[in-house]
Amino acid sequence: MSSSPIFTALSDLTSNRNLDNYDPHLCKDIHIKLDQEAREQGLSYEERFDMAKKNLTVFDKWSSIFPVGISQCLKEYWKERVSSAPLDPRFPNVNQTKRCWINYVDYHRCMEQKNDEKICGYFKHLYKDFCPEEWVNKWDDQVEREVFPGIHD
Repeated sequence: MSSSPIFTALSDLTSNRNLDNYDPHLCKDIHIKLDQEAREQGLSYEERFDMAKKNLTVFDKWSSIFPVGISQCLKEYWKERVSSAPLDPRFPNVNQTKRCWINYVDYHRCMEQKNDEKICGYFKHLYKDFCPEEWVNKWDDQVEREVFPGIHD
């Protein structure tokens, strides 16, 4: 997401006079607007992640453009987008092996059904976050040979 869509998404906030103060309700609205703009642009989960990383590195520029309240909301939004995978109550334990496996399988099932990286990329991002590279390489080889036990029924 370049700067133009960010300005577009936040353009109706200029009439709000209280932008120098942090407001969690306003932040929630900003997060919703930015997510909506990203969806309208067709950005995948990976592209949103990369966008957030880039914007965090140049945050000083954003903070000089927007009032303090909006700047703080933008920083919060981008930090959420670059953080590791969100808490999943299905996996309450420290050992994340099952979470790794399920996200790997979910990605490949999603790709078989939807064949759309923008839709399925979320699962890929998660399994890359949780799975050791050597597991993924082994599983990728098995998927290629159609002998992976979790997908090809």
